[in-house]
Amino acid sequence: MAADTKRLSAKTVVVGSGPGGATVARELALRGQDVLLLEQGAYHRPEGNYATMFFMADRFFSLGSTEGTQMVRLLTVGGSTMAYLGTAFEPPAWLKDRFGIDLSPYVEEVRRDLKPSPTPDRLIGEAQKRIMEAAREEGYDWKPMPHFMKWEKVGSRVKRPFAGSAKGAKWTAREFVEEAIGHGARLKTRMKAQQVLAKDGRVTGLRGVGRSGEFWIEAENVVLAGGGLSNPPIMQASGFPDAGQGVIIDPLVLTYGVYSGRGSGPDMPMGTGTMDLADEGIILMDCIDPWPLYMLGLMMGGGIKGVANMRYFPHTLGIMAKMRDEFAGWVKPDGTVSKPLTENDQKLIARGVEISKKILVRAGCDPASIFNTPPRGAHPAGTVRIGDQIDTDLQTPMAGLYVCDSSVLAEPMGMPPVFTIVALAKRLVAEKLAA
Repeated sequence: MAADTKRLSAKTVVVGSGPGGATVARELALRGQDVLLLEQGAYHRPEGNYATMFFMADRFFSLGSTEGTQMVRLLTVGGSTMAYLGTAFEPPAWLKDRFGIDLSPYVEEVRRDLKPSPTPDRLIGEAQKRIMEAAREEGYDWKPMPHFMKWEKVGSRVKRPFAGSAKGAKWTAREFVEEAIGHGARLKTRMKAQQVLAKDGRVTGLRGVGRSGEFWIEAENVVLAGGGLSNPPIMQASGFPDAGQGVIIDPLVLTYGVYSGRGSGPDMPMGTGTMDLADEGIILMDCIDPWPLYMLGLMMGGGIKGVANMRYFPHTLGIMAKMRDEFAGWVKPDGTVSKPLTENDQKLIARGVEISKKILVRAGCDPASIFNTPPRGAHPAGTVRIGDQIDTDLQTPMAGLYVCDSSVLAEPMGMPPVFTIVALAKRLVAEKLAA
């Protein structure tokens, strides 16, 4: 070990400050445990700012698979909750049915802590009402969706929810990080974990690299919570070569159309939608990219001529179709990602787009104006799965090494996983780390 190597110690080191890592750190700190939280990214400020959002995003939103599918990952304190839209979908039944993981007491804790509730009527905008009416005419039970939002902090509309939470209305993992720090946890930013260290099959610590060079941390427990793309290289370097075999991303497609009224831009994204097709693997919600990303998409698709179509943005309606995909691809030790979309994935995507188009036409959009984005992956997951690389307690074969984030999902969800991850993290602390 070099003389200038930074040395730290903690009973538990948590790698990653997204919903899993922040919750583990908070729950341990509330119990008086010694916990060190590492974040690869910075503590970007100010929140609610699109420029800040681009600096949070891995490769400025240009991260993609070898096949060209865009994937979203934020490297910042709070992780990808900084750009999620606060949607609060409860854990899937298969966790209990297939693995015996009963999250019911922790679901109640999440409800108590974060108070998920549907979009209130006063915040359902003109475009959302138009889409909701059209969807209902098409036979879908389209209604307000639940969110981790403090609606009382929202004025006449939700502003820039993709870019954090300037007024604290949207719950982000930063709230739990700050609470953990307030109870004694330590946060170190710009620290990239590379390998878990062990002796005789038991965790002894962690090594990695930070702004000032290499660091080594002595620890009894390590919790990997850096996300579905960050964990596999660490696992592979720590003696688990099968990590990262198979990836799911919950592919989503946004379908847009122009009509005469006010567009989706001012509305709370994903404020309303339907779960009618969830058993097929599709959920639909109103949504439009924030104008900087929308303009970037137009530029990438059509250059300067494409950007000229921004003039229609104020009158554009948007619907997001999110699909449940199949496991495919891999994550390599250098972080390279392959994620092919299978034939079944493509069929499901096509069906989601077709239904979205019908609703938009019914809502009054000019059929000639309708177009859709390429598929993108909002939730890279399933790369260190329950029942495969880890057990139902989220522990690896290395004693003291746990994983707690979207990596652990053994089946595709096809919906935002934040509620599930927070509940799993609460269970991990209550039943293992602090038991």
